[in-house]
Amino acid sequence: MTSRWASLTAWALLTTYVLCLECNVAAFEAALETLELEGFSSLSVVYASIILAGGSSFDPSPEYPINATNLPELCAVKFNVKSSETTSYNWAVLFPDRETWNGRLMTTGNGGFGGGINVSLITFVLETVTDCWQYPDMGEYTHYGFASVSTDTGHLSDIGDSSWALNNPESIIDWSYRALHGSVTLAKQIVPAYYRNNETTASRVEFSYYTGCATGGRQGLRSLQLYPDDFDGVLAGDAAWQTTNLQSWSTWMPLQNYPPDAPYHIPESLFNSVTARITSLCDSQDGIVDSIIQDSARCSIDYASLLCSCRTTNRTACLTKPQLATLKRMLSPYTINGEIIFPGLPLGSDPSLLASEGNPIGYGYFQNFLYNDTSYNFTLYTNDDYIAAVTSDPGRATAKDFDITSFKEGGGKILMYHGYADPLIPAGLSIQYVTNTLSTMGIDESQLSSFLRLFVIPGMGHCVSNTPTQPGAPWYIAAASQIAGIAGRLTGINNITHSVPGYMDARHDSVMALVKWVEKGVPPDELVATKFVNDTAPVVESQRTVCPWPKVARYTGGDLKAAHNWVCD
Repeated sequence: MTSRWASLTAWALLTTYVLCLECNVAAFEAALETLELEGFSSLSVVYASIILAGGSSFDPSPEYPINATNLPELCAVKFNVKSSETTSYNWAVLFPDRETWNGRLMTTGNGGFGGGINVSLITFVLETVTDCWQYPDMGEYTHYGFASVSTDTGHLSDIGDSSWALNNPESIIDWSYRALHGSVTLAKQIVPAYYRNNETTASRVEFSYYTGCATGGRQGLRSLQLYPDDFDGVLAGDAAWQTTNLQSWSTWMPLQNYPPDAPYHIPESLFNSVTARITSLCDSQDGIVDSIIQDSARCSIDYASLLCSCRTTNRTACLTKPQLATLKRMLSPYTINGEIIFPGLPLGSDPSLLASEGNPIGYGYFQNFLYNDTSYNFTLYTNDDYIAAVTSDPGRATAKDFDITSFKEGGGKILMYHGYADPLIPAGLSIQYVTNTLSTMGIDESQLSSFLRLFVIPGMGHCVSNTPTQPGAPWYIAAASQIAGIAGRLTGINNITHSVPGYMDARHDSVMALVKWVEKGVPPDELVATKFVNDTAPVVESQRTVCPWPKVARYTGGDLKAAHNWVCD
């Protein structure tokens, strides 16, 4: 890209004064004084500290409360940037040692409304969510050799807490895009100085990459729309790109199953068995009975078969007519006057996470982003709230600028992925992003595939793991947030640090696939998703080929658990 590198003048000025940056506050402060950083009048160094090989991170936050472990030798540096008269944000870099650095930046994203530098592990537990997800992303990518970058987006909070946004529009802008862009811009100037040596006038960042899931996916897509030179490659998972519509749908969903004493209410305990029944019905339609729905979009079920009055129905997984109407609404698109506002959950996704009670990621948006009224709750939601959200779009967070010609012409690549059974962000949202990009840019699928490819992973839930009703589904592609899910980080039983153990190549590792596409011009025609025994590496249980949308992998015979027996047609 024409603006990929930071100013050579700035590098030369910096290296005139600093032969080699040491890992301490004074050295970085001295370096900053030599740079003319336009738009960053107030930039300070919070800490600069060496982490020895095998050591741990030391900067937990509400979003990332558990320190990452088993790190390589690093220099950890944290900065603070004043972003407005009333706000600031922190960002950090993990520098691998000079012999290890691969010349690249990897910036990592955040989750939900959370604020924290992505250097430790995150435990995300909403009242409606019982799973925990761990994101030791910054540390993971230093094992590849990346200099790793992350920002707290201007606040400290856990994923479901949006209270920081109340009457605080400047913080919303930081969260939406400003903090991420500022962090990358500064990193491109500071990182080269750290890695120069006495034989060269300056090092430089050869390539800049990004990875994130959910809100992190949105951040990546929004960045490349607004600042096409920030990244050469973006790996975006389960992207929450349509902020206004997603938050509206997330608030509307529990209303369909409210109140709990209504005749149409479906108890949380019943959702799982009904979802398992639907999975069974769809599984039998894809030609292979393996408890995995290979292509939910092609499944067609007779909803009447779920009625308790049906003779063939499993009596422990059946619904009354009013309950069946509730289920159909939850699995169908959210519409207003016939217009589709948001895609429905694919068959095989469990609606219970959003249907059992109010989701703070939904109604919190209306409380703190839109209305600045903490008395608002999900029971007050009407279609007028959706209209207000779309009209305002606080912080311009929605990634709706689909003409990304500048990013494309600069050589940028986008590798998207989405769990087909994601119960929090339907896979249809990523498909919608692709189709909107196609129509806006006026190109066909072959032209689009030269710079954007989407991989929909059967049976995978939200960013990580498989859904409980599809327990055998391979899901691991070494993407954002996934490493702790297979590394035994919380129990310390393994020493896995990054990539796909035993399969460290561009077919199995989405990060390596993106790098190969950007730097060698070889696009990923397929990925291989891996399922480890007990979801703990390194013993592989099964693997399956995943194809770029709209292709779907087809079984050709032989061992179901071997990826080579699944091909992309």
